[in-house]
Amino acid sequence: MRWPGSVAALACVCGAAAPLRAQDTDGLVLRLAAMTAVTGFEDAMADSVRALLAGSVSDRAGNVVWRSGSGEPVRVAVCPLDEVGYVVGAVTGEGYLTLRRVGATAMGPLFDQFIEGQRVTVFGRRGAVPAVVGVRSTHLQRGRPAGADEPFSLDAAYVDVGASSPAEVAALGVELLAPVARAKRPHRYGDGLVAAPFAAQRAACAALLVAALRLRDGPAAGTAVAVFARRGHFAHDGAGFALAELTGAGAAAPSVVLLGGAAGPDSLGGGAVVDAADSVLVRRRRMAVAAWALPSRYARTPVETVALRDADALARRVVAFWGGAR
Repeated sequence: MRWPGSVAALACVCGAAAPLRAQDTDGLVLRLAAMTAVTGFEDAMADSVRALLAGSVSDRAGNVVWRSGSGEPVRVAVCPLDEVGYVVGAVTGEGYLTLRRVGATAMGPLFDQFIEGQRVTVFGRRGAVPAVVGVRSTHLQRGRPAGADEPFSLDAAYVDVGASSPAEVAALGVELLAPVARAKRPHRYGDGLVAAPFAAQRAACAALLVAALRLRDGPAAGTAVAVFARRGHFAHDGAGFALAELTGAGAAAPSVVLLGGAAGPDSLGGGAVVDAADSVLVRRRRMAVAAWALPSRYARTPVETVALRDADALARRVVAFWGGAR
């Protein structure tokens, strides 16, 4: 299902398929970090990546796939496009929206609490709708003992889109199952650091894009493949489909590396890439899959932080993995 609102919202970020310089890792990290792609609603993100990467195509599962070279060995680098987010679960009689979380990845007990009182974007069929998640009235809380209420949970989230009835919500183009995500404002600070929700994953996908742009003459031998996969937070469903296509008809098993994730902060900014633990994709496909993660701080928070030099190091490592010059 496509959501025109999300496409329109991202058009202002991406522009009209502006060409990228092969070395522009910094700008691309910031560009992708500003985008939203709730699991199952990755159309706009996929469209943007395909427009930025000449020669890429969409497969039957909607993944964006790019190839260079031919023959064996086949080396595949995969990066998930999506993020854990929300969809509209219901519309109250007063015009508020309730939420349901989307994405099977465990995000920890604080993930939902981070949206209390925060700006969110609802991607309706008529465009992106700015909204805010309500908070408890400070006036009504006076005199109540500390700790009397349970911590904020998703069941307590009511989203205000400026409507006072279901009819007004519908007039905004907002329907049930419309994707909802925290409003994105990537922040660059310090010595080449970037903070944003899912910053490590977005920076990894930016590195994969840059690596493809740098591999101008193709690999020294074999085939290089980049897969920008959908539904990464749903057991790597999209990546699983892409790998099944690559290994069909008796083809030899490719070498696969899964990018993204959020490793520990110890080596943040050192230009290093962390070899991560086995992923769901490894267990699902029963093939040798390496997992490379960018170092990060404050993982799975709204200020998840990565270093731009680490993203560039990941791009160089992917180029080397494909058999190209660093």
